[in-house]
Amino acid sequence: MAKGSIGKRVARAAATGGSRTRRGEVPIGFYTSLALIVIIGVFVVGYSRYERLNPTGSAAASPHVGQTWHVALGVYDCNTFLPNLPAQKSTSGLSFYTTGNGLITISPKSKLDEGSNANLGRFALNYPGLYFSSTKITYPGHSPLLASATCNGKPAKLELETWSSLLAKGVIVTQPFANLNFVDQELITVGLVASGSSLPKPQSAKALINLPLTQSLATTTTLAPTATVPQLTTTTSKTG
Repeated sequence: MAKGSIGKRVARAAATGGSRTRRGEVPIGFYTSLALIVIIGVFVVGYSRYERLNPTGSAAASPHVGQTWHVALGVYDCNTFLPNLPAQKSTSGLSFYTTGNGLITISPKSKLDEGSNANLGRFALNYPGLYFSSTKITYPGHSPLLASATCNGKPAKLELETWSSLLAKGVIVTQPFANLNFVDQELITVGLVASGSSLPKPQSAKALINLPLTQSLATTTTLAPTATVPQLTTTTSKTG
């Protein structure tokens, strides 16, 4: 047999054997790529969920966990303010609460109570018998205030007005009452008022003035007013 013929047979055998070996190999690179894709996908989903439930301080609006705000609240019935809400018995676990002096303390305990979640509705949610809407207000110890009611036989309306500070102009809020976001040192009056009349500033504005002097909401001692609360009649509309 010619040497050339033997050489060709050896080459074919080697080629055949090599191809069989390659067909039997496990495609490690392919499976490694699949594993990496799965791991990266799980990480991205998990991280996105964490970011959604735990927004960073720079991304979330105020107030943040660790901050403490105060606002004055008054509920009005035609021509008089209802008594201040009684103090809540236990406030250690609450992000929004009152100590009976007509002020609401806003102190988020979790990320879920920060920013736009710090609102009038969330406060009412943890106060039995309290509810705010543009058609009905329920208040502990008092009959409901209804948009269909009248004031001394005159047409009336349920309204919510805010003042960003003691000397600021009033803003009539047209959004759902429960969605009103708190602003530090804000004054809020909500209730029933005769058509053509304006809501007055809450009486607890005095407590808000005195707050920096007392540095504490743990006491319900009545403080002498340090200033006369001016009444402004000019109002503007707030739509959002």
